[in-house]
Amino acid sequence: MEQVMPDYGQLDLIDLDRASQARVYDLLLGGKNNFEVDRRFVQELLKIAPELPELTKQNRRWLAEAIGRMATEGGIDQFLDLGAGLPTALNTHEIAQRTNAAAKVVYVDHDLTAISHGQALLADDKRSFFAGVDLTDPAVVLNHPDVTAGLDLTRPVGILLGLVLHNVPSPKAVRVIADYVAAVPPGSYVALTNPLNPRDGGRLAEFSTAIEEKLQDAFPQIRFRTRAETEELLGGLELVQPGLVDLTAWWPHDEQTLSSTGAGQLLMVALGRKP
Repeated sequence: MEQVMPDYGQLDLIDLDRASQARVYDLLLGGKNNFEVDRRFVQELLKIAPELPELTKQNRRWLAEAIGRMATEGGIDQFLDLGAGLPTALNTHEIAQRTNAAAKVVYVDHDLTAISHGQALLADDKRSFFAGVDLTDPAVVLNHPDVTAGLDLTRPVGILLGLVLHNVPSPKAVRVIADYVAAVPPGSYVALTNPLNPRDGGRLAEFSTAIEEKLQDAFPQIRFRTRAETEELLGGLELVQPGLVDLTAWWPHDEQTLSSTGAGQLLMVALGRKP
């Protein structure tokens, strides 16, 4: 792919005095598209949870697994990656097209850094698209020209929601997912990862609350979910085994790299199919 530089005119609009979730996540993955404000914030996060870089890598690993299962077991060859963030290792289109070279992917994000770098990366890719819109308005997303160019909504779609819905309040998030699911045919999938806070006064709840509150310093809208609240997001979907579990319960013991009593329990994952 020919190297295309980001739209730096658009990047000039970025507030460099505030951390960006997309850049913080990229930094935790080992990326370089970040600024001093993001690096300072990540250092504060790591004092609370040193395992966070590994957790973000395992989130990407799980999403890659979900894409592979949707493609091989479900025959999915088109994907909608909502809240995609910055281009990183194991990009959705690279994973999907590894299984099926004809697979199409549409990325959606409204973060300016993500839009600039994502559109630059995909400038010469005829099967991948980047729509710079807010995922919480499904009608706008699904009618965006890059989405209509990339997806055929009369055929099953794989919808990805990786570590993004903690920014959306639960009642609204339930409606948002329901609207996307209603817009795609049976046989479509939803792959979801979402941070857990059991809010039961236990050790995990204390650990999760400390991370959640630190994140809220920079991103006040963030709120982690209980298991029951996460289950509500998946209403009407048939869950692929092993169902809604934390990362430490998804992988076989010999493939696990996260502690079963630490950060590995902070991330709930599920792959659901529309019947």
